[in-house]
Amino acid sequence: MYSLQTDRLILRPFEQDDVAFIDYLHSDFDVVRYTSGSTRSHNENITYIKTMQELYKNNLGHLIVVRKSDNMPLGRAGFSKFYYVNDGEMDWFYWGNPDNVKKQGEIFEFTELGYSFAKRVWGNGYATEAAAALRDYAYNELGHDIVSSLVVKKNIASVAVAKKLGNPIITDCMVHDQPAYNLRNKKNE
Repeated sequence: MYSLQTDRLILRPFEQDDVAFIDYLHSDFDVVRYTSGSTRSHNENITYIKTMQELYKNNLGHLIVVRKSDNMPLGRAGFSKFYYVNDGEMDWFYWGNPDNVKKQGEIFEFTELGYSFAKRVWGNGYATEAAAALRDYAYNELGHDIVSSLVVKKNIASVAVAKKLGNPIITDCMVHDQPAYNLRNKKNE
């Protein structure tokens, strides 16, 4: 399990009491449009938190992002496990487990840095600040040389965040059957 801090933010593991915020976050279609593609019920959000808590054992999972100045929850950010198949032309990514993969072929695992924030705080740089802290954690604590974000092409704001994390190598891919980018930022030594 891991926690991080930035100048303005605390990124900490989810607790069951955080379900009210996740209910709020995952009920806004504008927030989930490019991630899950649908809003989630209260019970689905309870399961989501339990899934994150299991992932923490492997230095994976999203953390709740809280503003230091007033302890207000703003969003979530962290590392997720995706599964993908290459069809000879591009990679097709699916979140969750290998059973979610719709394409035929050999299935590979992939770790992705993702983020979602409440609409009321968009445009304040919180996603970039949280993602940069996670990128640095992956490089310095986990020993990763590359940090990737999978972003649906229409999600221009999230593409901009991933670009701010370095000088990414950008390739086309599909995420849950939507045209997307794989933005891979390499550690500068």
